[in-house]
Amino acid sequence: MKKLFILSFVICFTMCTPKPKTGDAIFADLDRPEKASLFDYFHSIELIPLETSSDILITGISKIIYHQEKYYALDKPQSIIFVFDKTGKFLFKIATKGQGAGEYSFIQDFTINSFSDNLEILEPYGRIHIYDLSGNFIETKRIAYPGFKVAHSFTALDCATYVLHSKYEPKKIIYFNLDEQKLLHEEFEEDMSIGSYSNIPYQYQNDWFFFRPFHPVVYKMGKKQLKVAFQFDFGKYTKEGRTAVLSKESEKNFAKNTEEMFAQFSYMIQSVRHNSKYIFASLFWKDEDHKANIIYDKSTGKSKYILDFDEKVWFNSYRGEEIIVTDEYALMPIQWVDLEKRITKEMLDDKQQAILEKLLQADMEQNPILIKYWFK
Repeated sequence: MKKLFILSFVICFTMCTPKPKTGDAIFADLDRPEKASLFDYFHSIELIPLETSSDILITGISKIIYHQEKYYALDKPQSIIFVFDKTGKFLFKIATKGQGAGEYSFIQDFTINSFSDNLEILEPYGRIHIYDLSGNFIETKRIAYPGFKVAHSFTALDCATYVLHSKYEPKKIIYFNLDEQKLLHEEFEEDMSIGSYSNIPYQYQNDWFFFRPFHPVVYKMGKKQLKVAFQFDFGKYTKEGRTAVLSKESEKNFAKNTEEMFAQFSYMIQSVRHNSKYIFASLFWKDEDHKANIIYDKSTGKSKYILDFDEKVWFNSYRGEEIIVTDEYALMPIQWVDLEKRITKEMLDDKQQAILEKLLQADMEQNPILIKYWFK
């Protein structure tokens, strides 16, 4: 009788204990790559060179926003936002680095606030500088509450509510009322040692999404807290990815740190983007030399894990490039030196082939090029 009671208890406990819901997860078998062509998803590719001159030199684009037919591109090392028209012609730049009124010391992140239609620049230690879309300074606001240290990215959920992301704080997400200077909510706890492997939130239409390199869940930023948007299932390799066990040596040696991270997690998610048709993810697999893509087709409910496309070119983010994905196209900035790794002549029509040839024959290094992939 006692054994029967114990058995009944175990069955009840097993059936009644909530389990993670993985039935709707995006499955990818990391041991079985599949073949795919970029033209399975896109019908054409367009090159948009950003104007280059001695006065317009970009070291690299860490973030790009397309708004009202203009490209706003952040060059973080120079702390400059360059603005180009839709053809890549230079228009103006925001470069007011300094210590005076209306100046910033460093640009950690920037956004275009959809509620005010102003451009906002984030300094990591709590200042938000506000400009109009022509680059004219308006005002500076501060993030200040007991315990605040640093923010590495930000976005506005409404006129007053901002979500801040901090790499190194134990809780990575901070909901903050900028007008009232009030901390609303903190969440997503994670080891500080994982903080340096950071992904900034991304936008699709009017919503913002947050993901982490070793954590298989992508969250939508709700008005008050994070909500699960979708998640990945990597089979036996899937881990929650919020904690890591690292040696003392790895604290000072980044190569050792990376080696130990991959030994524990196998994969590192570099980028996630989605639209109404697809979910795209790029990741490193086993080490930083093995790059892979996952493309999930919402219409079929199936995903492909791709190590090499038929075109033998890189696709998605491998140097931390900012990517824009809409329902019409995917767009990413690439360095001129990587051009031949990203595109081949055979992938382009006659007009685009001429642009490619001109870029390859340039006698000086060019500014980044925007590659625009048009969906079928």
